[in-house]
Amino acid sequence: MNLKHFILILLTIVLLASCNTPTSTPSYEENKKMMIDALQTEDGKKAIRKLLEDPEFKSLLVIDSEQVKKSVEQTMLSKEAEAFWKEMYQDPKFSETMAKSMLKQQEDIMKSLMKDPTYLSDLESFFGQKEMTKELEKILKSADMRKEMQKVVEETIQSPLMQTKWQELILKSGGQSASESGASGKKSEEETKKEETK
Repeated sequence: MNLKHFILILLTIVLLASCNTPTSTPSYEENKKMMIDALQTEDGKKAIRKLLEDPEFKSLLVIDSEQVKKSVEQTMLSKEAEAFWKEMYQDPKFSETMAKSMLKQQEDIMKSLMKDPTYLSDLESFFGQKEMTKELEKILKSADMRKEMQKVVEETIQSPLMQTKWQELILKSGGQSASESGASGKKSEEETKKEETK
């Protein structure tokens, strides 16, 4: 009887001990490694391709234009962004870079318009009318037009592309005048020395 009780108690202890061992769950790093390994297999790549081809999944990836518009308005059109852009555009180098980056697109648009026969014919018919030519002559001779031309010239002078050129010209002319005045100063010193020796 003692042996039976002993075996029964021993089996119960072993059973309880085996139930008590905690199941080891893989850590985040182990899970990550398993996922990467699974995705790098051919089956994983096929599954991703299938998922990307699924129209329902594609529709989930498309960004809602209203959300984009709101986020742009909130970030780009905020008071902080306005102050930031004003400050940035005061730097002539930044202004020049921005103007240059947009220049190509503007040129492309103008070139494509100039190649468009309907656009050209519309321009010709618009400017070819007698009333239009008379109006153009009147406008070109008016004081308002002269003011407008003056404004255009001023804007051209203040253009970001021109500002850096103006700065370079000023620096060059300042350097040349300094070197010329230095050279004339040396000549006058040499002349005074010659006069003293005489």
